[in-house]
Amino acid sequence: MRHGRPGRARWIRVAGYVAFCKVAALAIFADWHGARATAVALAAMMLVTAAAICSVLAGTPATIHTRGNMVWLVFYLVPQALAISVPACMALGLFLWIRCEDPDPSSKRTVLWLIRLSLLVAFVNIGWIVPAANTSYRNIVAGAATLRGPNELTFVELGQRMGHEHPGIALDGPLPTAFWVNARLALTVAPVLLCVLALAGATARSRSAAAIVFTTLTVFVSCYVLFPEDEIAILMRWLPAATIAWIPNVIAALAIGTLAGFGSGART
Repeated sequence: MRHGRPGRARWIRVAGYVAFCKVAALAIFADWHGARATAVALAAMMLVTAAAICSVLAGTPATIHTRGNMVWLVFYLVPQALAISVPACMALGLFLWIRCEDPDPSSKRTVLWLIRLSLLVAFVNIGWIVPAANTSYRNIVAGAATLRGPNELTFVELGQRMGHEHPGIALDGPLPTAFWVNARLALTVAPVLLCVLALAGATARSRSAAAIVFTTLTVFVSCYVLFPEDEIAILMRWLPAATIAWIPNVIAALAIGTLAGFGSGART
């Protein structure tokens, strides 16, 4: 730039970006097992994300305001869908990677940092990004600014809602606020729980471990994608709302306990 050659400067910068991406790609695909696990996890994440978005769009009323805004509707549903797909598919990738080879201490540290990062990202996404995106989605469907429901409230606002009502917040639907608070908390800790499930399944050294991990991840995703609010409200006849929100996590915890028993049996 000092020599008055801005075109050459831009070319050097672009070449640096290309070199960085090349090195990153070589680092990922140098290990075939890691590359395969990454590819499977990304493919599964795209499928689960699409399924979660379609399940919400299927229940969205077709109004004059939604015509021509489908791209924006899908865009605002992505954070909510990723809150479900990322934990399950990240656990799937970890299981496939660790199952194929014994990780060294460096790999174990990488997994630990990945779990910490996923917890932080889930907390920020579910606590603040998802409510903002859901608010925009709701406003597009209604064609105007609307009162916010539990899905449009941040963690702080949900806590305040538990104590008293707010004029800018819509009335609860078939599910009380206690359910939504616990559902958001359950989704926040889900990445850690599912990663532990993947680690337990990968180290169990049992033929049924893979089936348990895959079944648990499928059930986890199905609980959020296939069951609408009305069907969840039916369970409130037998279980408290706060307990219902933790059912997917309880299933994952039971699977971890089962896999831990397999691991103990193998060591014995």
